[in-house]
Amino acid sequence: MAGSIITIILRKILGGAVLTALLIFSIGTAAAVAMRGQGLGVLSVADWSAVRFTLWQACFSAGLSVGIAIPIARALARQSFIGRQTLITLLGAPFILPVIVGVLGLLAVFGRAGWISGMLTWAGLAKLSIYGAPGVILAHVFFNLPLATRFLLQGWASVPAERFRVTHSLAASPWAYFRLIEWPVLRSVVPGAFLLSFPFMSYKLCCRLSGRRWTEGDNH
Repeated sequence: MAGSIITIILRKILGGAVLTALLIFSIGTAAAVAMRGQGLGVLSVADWSAVRFTLWQACFSAGLSVGIAIPIARALARQSFIGRQTLITLLGAPFILPVIVGVLGLLAVFGRAGWISGMLTWAGLAKLSIYGAPGVILAHVFFNLPLATRFLLQGWASVPAERFRVTHSLAASPWAYFRLIEWPVLRSVVPGAFLLSFPFMSYKLCCRLSGRRWTEGDNH
């Protein structure tokens, strides 16, 4: 009992340290730039539009990544099949993949000259265009979905096996199973998964996929 309490305390301390570091590197950097600059009053309408675009697409892509990761992690945690461990290992590939390589891969599949557009053209349909918000969100989900899935999978793995056996032996209903087993896991790990999926450093990705409207400053 004492060991489990110490483990919980250490996890909370580690989580708080990670959260603090992320806040310092993100909000702290923005505050330092604002202090050294001329304040927010010099931002133009286009600047504020870019800020709004950045915030809403970041929140949306992080939420979408976590929302899709929940059923994937649940399936990986509850099912055993051939290739399961290999699939979990492959989920770590985007962590080591350079951003520009991932973007070029997405363009090769979803771009106007990509595979899908080629099939749509063959079928007499219009080509896809992933530039703008759809492309940025797609790329963020591509990079963040595996991260969120592995994070949620670790949360499910932390549940003692005895709890699963007890719920099965009691023939618990799906709602009772969710309330007693899955909801505590989701409540504890989803906020962290959302925070880790929030695209703090994706400048190259946004510049490549957001379109001309948001990247004119790069040409000066």
